[in-house]
Amino acid sequence: MPFFSNAGPGGFEPKRKFRFLVSFTGIQNIEFMATKVNKPSYDMTPKEHQVLNHVFKFPGIVKWSDVQVSFVDAVDPNIGSRFYNALLNAGYIQPTRFNNTATGITKVQAKSALGDVVIKQLNGGGVDVPAGVDTGTFLGNILDTSYVEQWTLKNAFIKGVKFGDLDYSSEDLVGIDIDVVYDYAEYVDYGPGGETLQDLG
Repeated sequence: MPFFSNAGPGGFEPKRKFRFLVSFTGIQNIEFMATKVNKPSYDMTPKEHQVLNHVFKFPGIVKWSDVQVSFVDAVDPNIGSRFYNALLNAGYIQPTRFNNTATGITKVQAKSALGDVVIKQLNGGGVDVPAGVDTGTFLGNILDTSYVEQWTLKNAFIKGVKFGDLDYSSEDLVGIDIDVVYDYAEYVDYGPGGETLQDLG
């Protein structure tokens, strides 16, 4: 195909579903436990105005859809504990006393407990192997592994958490699913020469 001629020396490189990281600025060190996430999406349902036999459509209000993130749970890091503590940090208090029933969760607290949700998609990268070195034993340095795009969910907070299920007949890993709502999303296109993992530490 003609468009492959402008794809660089390595050819056409599509984005791959399994190359991603999800992070929460309010909950640290759980990026590698995420197994699935859907990218942000929005809906702008048009409003109609009818004049005699004609209908004219106008843009409606932009509404960003919820994002679902799935994690595998573990003893350490205990993902279930992290997200239960996020509920407590948002202001939830168990109704063990009458005075506790007067407390509630505010958006400021809920947002602070979760922080910004950042979804980063990676390219493939590679390994820098010096000439004449046995590739079977050389660990080398990560070469050209970078982010190609980034989504940041602004003013995000947790809508719901499913802490998984248990089953004697299954040997599957325990999974945790969370639903995140947010006001809007910011998008950054890093392109082929995006920020590298080394640059971001």
